[in-house]
Amino acid sequence: MTPLRPAKNSRGVSTSAAREQFRTFLSKKGLRATTQRFAICDAAVAQAEHFTAEQLLDCARAIDDSVSRATVYRTLPILTASALLREVDIGSGEKFYRASQPGAG
Repeated sequence: MTPLRPAKNSRGVSTSAAREQFRTFLSKKGLRATTQRFAICDAAVAQAEHFTAEQLLDCARAIDDSVSRATVYRTLPILTASALLREVDIGSGEKFYRASQPGAG
């Protein structure tokens, strides 16, 4: 797998705006806002390409080395439900994700 590259903000999504959207969503759902979840969020919205959970794990660990595989897998559906990410089926049988376009969801 090729390593993920940070986006050059081509989607117009800033990390601070994504964090605030995620914080609000977590609060509304009664979920904890942890540093690991925010590292995963930051890593996810920074990606210019589609990515897998395993690729996201590597990027999130570069931000916070305490991020676990289980936390990534539990956080991906939360990020998807918050409209920050969308799950993409590219026909390979593996789940891929991509940061949502501005104004999505």
